[in-house]
Amino acid sequence: MDFTISPVNKMIIKAAKDFSERKIPAIEAYMKANNDYPPDLMEIYAKNRMLGFNVPREYGGIGTSNFNMILYIEEMGKTASTCFLPFMMNNSVAETICHWGSEEVKKKFVPPLCDGTAWATMAFTEPDTGSDPKMLTTTARPDGDDFIINGTKRFISMANKPGYGVFICKDLSLAGQKNNTTAFIIDKSSPGISCSKHYELTGLEGADTCDITFTDVRVPKGNILGNQGEGFNILLRWIAGERIQQAAGMVGVGQRAFDEAKKYSLQRVVNGMPMGYMQGFYWMLGEMKVKLEACRLMVYQAVCKQDAGKAFEVDSAEVKVFTTPMIQEVTRMAVQFLGSYGYSKEYIVEKLFRLAMHQGVVASSLEINKTIVGMTALMSRSK
Repeated sequence: MDFTISPVNKMIIKAAKDFSERKIPAIEAYMKANNDYPPDLMEIYAKNRMLGFNVPREYGGIGTSNFNMILYIEEMGKTASTCFLPFMMNNSVAETICHWGSEEVKKKFVPPLCDGTAWATMAFTEPDTGSDPKMLTTTARPDGDDFIINGTKRFISMANKPGYGVFICKDLSLAGQKNNTTAFIIDKSSPGISCSKHYELTGLEGADTCDITFTDVRVPKGNILGNQGEGFNILLRWIAGERIQQAAGMVGVGQRAFDEAKKYSLQRVVNGMPMGYMQGFYWMLGEMKVKLEACRLMVYQAVCKQDAGKAFEVDSAEVKVFTTPMIQEVTRMAVQFLGSYGYSKEYIVEKLFRLAMHQGVVASSLEINKTIVGMTALMSRSK
């Protein structure tokens, strides 16, 4: 498999670097002051042609590859800003609706996610479950031409932002059936929807993550995504793509941590020589670089399978299992490199370390992905 960076790929990387340098400092300043995303963030993304990466042009998208999108995400990850999360969400949810939706659904719901007028949300997690569809308590009860939604979803990104969400619910019209979850596209401003305050997280500063509660929310049957009973399958495919995108952002985080450690090692003088030339430290740099390159190659391999239209769900789980501890270790080593400075909020490596910690618990836990990989290996006849 050839991972040579093409001229088009280089243009994407250049655009991502330019955006990160010009726009993200102001976005970060707003987020630090308000503990939230700027209200015009989606408009900023749309003006910079960052939405609808993997969406056909007839629905308002750019129509490029997932590979180009993860190159963009990797560059954004180097800034340590949480603003890459809504960028990923709008792109991935728009692609999900394109993949599963009817023509009517695609024409109605995808363009607003590409032109910056709507914020996307994907919601499965609840207070008592994050991975088991049998434990869902948010219900959808048929009522004429509508469904009535009741329940609470937890740790939902962009839940209180204007736009649409894909919500996985227990479909009461499928009671007694094995596959009884259905995905509904719901306007987040619908009557009966309320949101909690933001959760205060270890990292991901400014991330809009909260509970969203449905009280007799009426949703037209035409808002069903895919077919009834396909809700969990829709979630699994979406989250497989999200894992790859998340890992790409974390490769950017790790790369920035490595760059900061290298820079410090050349500036700090110990016993008359740059610290980086002491054996213990250049061994650390070597280990960090190898871990980064291995993570990057795994991400590229998985996203190329996705772009080729091949099954990529297990590959994305493998990416999660491998890259999570690797990137977390790279950022930890960067903190160690800088010593007490690395533990100070005056230096970015402290923030990079905290940001890397989210990969193990967000977008499906590390343990769930180990289960996916291990069970697949047991059931596979190949070596």
